[in-house]
Formats: sequence, structure tokens, C-alpha cells
Amino acid sequence: MWVPFEKIDLLVQPEPALLIVFLAILAVLLYRVLLKGLNPERHRLLKQLQKNMAVHLVLFVGFFTAFWGARAALEANPEVTHWVKIASYLGLITLFSGAVVFVKTSRILLFEYLFLGHMREGVPVLLVNLFTLLLSVILGGWLASEVFSVRIAPLLATSAIFSIVLGLALQDTLGNLFAGVALQFDKPYEIGDWIEVQSGPQKWIGQVLEINWRATMLTGLTDEAITIPNRVISQSQVSNFSTKTRPFCRAFVFRFKYGTDLERARKLLIEATMGVNGVVENPAPLTLISECAESWITMRLVYFLEDYGSQFTIADHIATQALSLFKQNSIELASPRIDILGQETASQI
Repeated sequence: MWVPFEKIDLLVQPEPALLIVFLAILAVLLYRVLLKGLNPERHRLLKQLQKNMAVHLVLFVGFFTAFWGARAALEANPEVTHWVKIASYLGLITLFSGAVVFVKTSRILLFEYLFLGHMREGVPVLLVNLFTLLLSVILGGWLASEVFSVRIAPLLATSAIFSIVLGLALQDTLGNLFAGVALQFDKPYEIGDWIEVQSGPQKWIGQVLEINWRATMLTGLTDEAITIPNRVISQSQVSNFSTKTRPFCRAFVFRFKYGTDLERARKLLIEATMGVNGVVENPAPLTLISECAESWITMRLVYFLEDYGSQFTIADHIATQALSLFKQNSIELASPRIDILGQETASQI
């Protein structure tokens, strides 16, 4: 018979079925106990996955019950040959149904594990999709080998030439795929980070929106969508402005005339950063004299931020407050000056 009943009977047993049901219940319990603080989008994703898993779980339990009913009828009436076919096909359907439930449950558990470690940061779907694909291929190969005695190793060996041709045709796609996997393990950035990618003369700046199997999507400073292939990023210089250990710094340059009360100017610049939303208190803002030119003294105001995306708005607030304070305290900024000497004066010099 095309579907061997003896092998099906050995595989469709209560212990693996109970394990699958236990994992499904565990996935639901972990969600209800440990992941109550997720955002609405993640709640919606997990509920959708759990509903889909529940439907397949009910089907699996139904097929499993029907198989054991057909098996019991076969034992009671061994002379009735059609019960063998019915039990064999029901057992095969039960195996595939159980494999589907196992893959879906494992996918939910992986999502929950990632969400548990990244309650606020984004989680790339690339790793989950690769895990799901790999697990499905392994289970499919195992079922083909155990049920139909398909020899996987010789099949892979005979398809070597086809694999080489396919690999050459998809080298760019595979390069982006493996580069994306390497980026996930190396983690130079995560979803939600502000990064700068420098590749030769080209430079992209944006907030990481998504990391998939082919590319990394960024949202630029002016809300434009930027898509960069993973292989390009893996070969580029990446600067991450969203480090979790310390804020990043920005500076604003002011030029004062000679004779300006520099200590007063320092105090006014520090005061201009007070009350600006987004400027951290530790490290505190500071002022540095960076240049003494012919016509002015350059003073640099250094301050520290947490949100890279709001740097221009913060700089606007600081500059506006600083100019207002300078005006109130009669402090003037320097402007470029060119002295034009007359011919008589030049000859005297």
C-alpha cells in the first residue's frame, strides 16, 4: 500500500500528541502571565497567531481521535481490509496536522521569547521567518524519510549541480539574506535605533523601521523611506546614535565680539538649554572657546540628547532662547568684517 500502516502506527502515538498540546497551552500561559505589558500591536499579533494555532490544534485533535477510532475498528475487525486504508490515511493527515501545529506553536514561543527580552524595542521578523522555514524543512524531510523511506542524503547529493546553478542565479538575494542574518547576530543596530550608514561617497541617515531577508528599511529625518540592501550595510561603516549606555552630544557655535563679557555669555548659553525637552541633565551642558580669530571669539555650546530624531527641533529651541537672552543682556554676536584701506593709508603702511 502507498501509505504504510505499520510506520504510521508507530509515529501516531499519545506521547507526541500530548507534547504538542502541552506546548500550545504553554504558549498561551506565557502570553497571559509574562507579556501583559506589550503594546497593542504586539497583543494583536500574538492573539492572531494563537487563534490560528487553536484552529489547527482542534483539527489535529480531531484527526488524532479519528485515527485511533479507525485503529480500534481495525483491531476489532481485522478481516475488513478497508479499515487499514482509512487508518493509514487518517494517520498521515494526523502527522502533517501535528507538524503544522508544532511549527506554529514554536513560532509563537519564539516571538514571546523575543518580546520578553525586548519589551519596547522592535523585534526583526527575519529571525522568526528563518526559524519557521528551517523547522518546516526539517520536519518535512523527517516525515518523508520515516513514512515513505525517502533517502534524503542521496537526493541532496544528486541535486548538487542544480544547487550550484540556483546559487549563482540568486547570489545577490542569498548575499543579502546571509548578511541580514549576520547583522542580527552582530547587532550593530536594532529596530528603533537612529543610524548613519556610510558607503563610499554615499551616506544615509534614518531610524531603523524594519529588517527583513533582503534589506533594512529606514525612516529618514524628513520622514522619507530609505531601503538599503543588507549586503551594502554589512560592507559599510555604521554609526549608531541610539546607544543604551550614554546619550549622544551635539554642539552649537556662537561668535562674539572682542570685549564681550565671556563669563556672562557662558552663563546665558547654559541657561538657554534649561527647560528644553530632550536635553539631558547628566552629562550637563558645557561651553568651550574653540577659536580666537581676527574679528571674533568662537564659543561652542555642547549639550547631550537622548533622541537623535529631535536634534533639529532641540537646536532650534536652544538657538531661539540664546538669541533672546543675548538681546536682553545687550550681548552682540560678531559678524565678518573686511577693512578696506585707501591708497594713501596703504602706502603709509
